[in-house]
Parts: sequence; structure tokens; C-alpha cells
Amino acid sequence: MNKIFPRAALCSTLLGLFYTSSISAEPWIDTSDIYLKANIQLLADTGIILTPVTTYPLMWHDVHRDIKNLNTSLLSEEQKNAYYYVKHQFKLAQQNQVRIKAQTAVEDSRFTSFGDTYRDANSLQVQTTTMIGNIASNVSLSYHPSADDKDDKKRWDNSYLAAFLGNWVIAAGKQDRWFGPTWDTSLSLTNNARPITAVSLTRKSAEAFTIPFTEFDIPWTVTTFMGKMDDERIVKNTLLWGFRLNFKPMKNLEFGITRLAQWGGEDRPQDLKTFWNVLIGKDNCGAGGLDCSDNQEPGNQQAGWDMRYSFNLFDTPMALYGQYFAEDGANEGGLKMVTKAQVQGGIDMHVNLFNSPTRLFLEVTDSYGDCNTGPGVGNCYYEHHIYKTGMRFQGRTLGSLYDNDAKTIVLGGISQLSTNTRLTSKFRYLDLNYDNSDKAPDNPIIGNPLTSIAEQMVMASASIQHSYKNWRFTLGTDISHSSYENDIDSETDFNASLTVEYNL
Repeated sequence: MNKIFPRAALCSTLLGLFYTSSISAEPWIDTSDIYLKANIQLLADTGIILTPVTTYPLMWHDVHRDIKNLNTSLLSEEQKNAYYYVKHQFKLAQQNQVRIKAQTAVEDSRFTSFGDTYRDANSLQVQTTTMIGNIASNVSLSYHPSADDKDDKKRWDNSYLAAFLGNWVIAAGKQDRWFGPTWDTSLSLTNNARPITAVSLTRKSAEAFTIPFTEFDIPWTVTTFMGKMDDERIVKNTLLWGFRLNFKPMKNLEFGITRLAQWGGEDRPQDLKTFWNVLIGKDNCGAGGLDCSDNQEPGNQQAGWDMRYSFNLFDTPMALYGQYFAEDGANEGGLKMVTKAQVQGGIDMHVNLFNSPTRLFLEVTDSYGDCNTGPGVGNCYYEHHIYKTGMRFQGRTLGSLYDNDAKTIVLGGISQLSTNTRLTSKFRYLDLNYDNSDKAPDNPIIGNPLTSIAEQMVMASASIQHSYKNWRFTLGTDISHSSYENDIDSETDFNASLTVEYNL
């Protein structure tokens, strides 16, 4: 499927040259702008944006619909700041854009969260976005000189070609995704790993479902994708199916349901019957009479739900949010597949900190899964006995930034210092791989890619971003201290990065 993108690049460029007057708007919001996410969330928390907003890519359609006719005289100062930022970003999305981005750092980023600008230490990227009638495209070509594999130096990450079909959008490409109401990490799906090549179907507008015989409306949206994991792994060309349903039964309450499943791949069954068994949760040997005598267990599955409840306390917008996300379930299949779950929880609030509008959050996560591998030994979450590379791609976990068997506490702030200057800061306490065990410590494509032994880390990080005309500059830095068991000396690490972007 990767061969699609050079052709798409040529077609998109030619179409952009000849039909720029027909351009409407980029269809969705990606995971690159944490400040846009924070401002959209504030408008949703205060009842202005009514569409579900905890799934990315997030469709612009409803976000713009909900803010375009606002009477700003009725808004608080915090709401005005958020409104103007979102409005400005939508204005940019309406334009035919060609962006150049150069990035350099002392070393690769160990963790990549929502809004982080890089994974590899050095890269150069050229990106063009167009929308003509019902067709949208983003062609992104980047060069990574520090990549170990020569064939991996040139990448088409974040490229896509999409078409609008009524209230649906079908797309093919490599898009970063983020499922859940969280800020720093998510147990289900994040942009920590590079995006995989996938075909997706997404509801464009969260047009509400009206409960019969009432006037009670529930906005809802859904997205699903099928992708190919074509990196170096035990089961080559594994297929990944993803599903996400969001709905808001109340303006201040949002629910999400997520499913992820690995299936198919080289020397594995991948017909419609196999996928049906995955779909209904009948993918463990013995589930509903499933016979796996020839080692044909259909797949590796994760499923769960999340919620976000917002409220005001002393005129301060606040929210509680959480996630319950499970590994492969019991052999009975069906709804019982949601077992062996891990829990993530958080609280956030919007305050004025030193006269700067700021989103503060505290997030706690535990990804230790006990799969009866032994007393105090995990090595279960994101793992599988057939798909041994697990829920990982290109050496990074699809879900939590901190992989399995990790306890994490993250305190963060997302601030608007001035009209053109923004700041993100985080303080992390990370207890990585705290069972001090790994599934395959000597195999680079099996087991925990972060550390094969227990590591306790304290990390402080900050990123400041400034926009000037068509330029945007982002300076990031972090310092961390790690201590280990097994009589290994502790160490301190420092990293710094600079990203420069220019919009032609």
C-alpha cells in the first residue's frame, strides 16, 4: 500500500495547482497541536461545542458548526481566548497549504505524546494539503538521516487521500490516532508509534440520535479502520482492525468505546469467517466451541471504554476522566472479552495561572497485567502468544507511551502565554517495567522496547512555541534521572530539540 503515496503526491500537487480556487477545508484535526485540543476541550466543557471530541483525527465539520455563529459578547475571557484560537486554526485549515518543517534534537525522543513534534532526532519534512470538491489529500514527505535502516530514511507518515460520501469520509493513508479523553498517554491508542498504513471510514457529522417518544438527542460519531503492520515482526504483515464509538448523553458527559484487534498476516487465516470471529469476540481457543487444534486462533484483541465528566467548581471548569481497557478476555467470547483490564484516571481544570489561561491535569496510569505467568510477573499487557511482537509498531507501543507493567503519575500544564506564544510543561514519575521482567529481553522485536529491567524515572520537560507571521518555532527540553535494580548505577539524561516550520 505504500506505493499509493508517491502517486497521490503527484496527483495532489497537480490538482492543487489547477484547482486551488475550489479548496474548502482540511477535513480533520490531527494529533500535532495540543493547544488546539485544549481549546476545543474548554469549549466542549462549557457547552459551546456539542460534538464528541475525544477521538483524533477529529472532524472539523461539527467543531466549526458549533462555533461559527457565536456571540462573543456572551463569552468569558477564557472562552474568548479558546474561540479565537480555534477559529484561527480553522481559517488556516481552509487554505491550500504547503508547509516546510525542519527539526533537530540531541537524541531521539523516548516518549511521543499528543502534540509532540518529533520522534527521531533529526528530520526534514515537506507537506501539502488540498481539498477539491469531495476529495481531500495531505501529502507529507519527510527525510530522517539518523534512521538505522536506509529504506526507512524517506517516509510518507501522515499522508492520506480522503473522499466524502454523504455523511461519511473514507480515507487511505498513514494517520496518527488518539483514542480517549487523556492528555499525556492513553492505554488504547496514541501517536506514540509511527502511523500504520490503513483504510478508514469515519462519520463526518455527529448528527444526534433522538430517543423515540422524547426530545432527548444524543450526538454520536464512529470511526473504524483496517491497517497493515508491515514492519519487522514475528507475524509479518499483521492486520490491525480498530473501532471507536463516541457519544454524549449530556453536554458535560462523553463516553467512548474502543476495540483493537490484530489478525491475519503471513501464514495466518484472514478470510471473512476469521474476521467475523474477531468481530464477535470469538477469538480465543475454546470460545463458543472455537477449535484451534491446528493453531489457528483468530487474533489478539483489546477492548474497553472511557468517559469524561466536566463540571464547574467555584467558577472553575474542571473534569474527571478515566479509561478501562482490557486485554484478550475469557474463552466465552462476546462481552466477556473485556477482562484483564487496566485502569487509567485523571482530573483536569482550566485556570488562570500567572495571568495565562492554563489547562492543568493530573493523570495516573497502571499497565501491569497479571496473566498467571508467575507471582509478581506481568509481561502480559500488549503481548500475545501468537502475535509475539504484540500491539507495537516500529519498536513502539500503539497504546501507552510507557508500555506494559508501568505505573505512571504525570502532572502537566498547557498554557497560552500570549497571542502567539504557548507553553507545555510536564513533571513525570515513571515506574517502568516494575515487575523487573521482560518477555524476551534478548529479542528486539518481542517484549518491552523501553527497558527489559525495572527502571524508576523522574522527568521534567517543557516545550515553548512561538508563531511569527508564517513561521512557527518550538523549543523543547527535558531532563530525567533514572535508577535501576540489579546493582546498576543510576543515570541522568538531558535532551533538547528545536523545530522550525514555515507555511508557504
